[in-house]
Amino acid sequence: MDDLQTPRPELLIAGLLHLMTHYARCGCPRLAVCISRHLQCLGAHPDADPLVRDICAGLHGAWTEAATGAGGDPLH
Repeated sequence: MDDLQTPRPELLIAGLLHLMTHYARCGCPRLAVCISRHLQCLGAHPDADPLVRDICAGLHGAWTEAATGAGGDPLH
């Protein structure tokens, strides 16, 4: 993949932590959508550590449910 199109995993992780922190404060469903998308990107990122990919792929569903209101709050 082209480096201009695919952010480094570290940048995605930093953004993900930032989004999760703000979600914990306000519970905004729009943030849950962004978190879900970041998890999806990290879960498929070719340069991310396999453990990070597996964890992100596993969490993606819970955050997708939180974004749609189907699964409640993924933090509890």
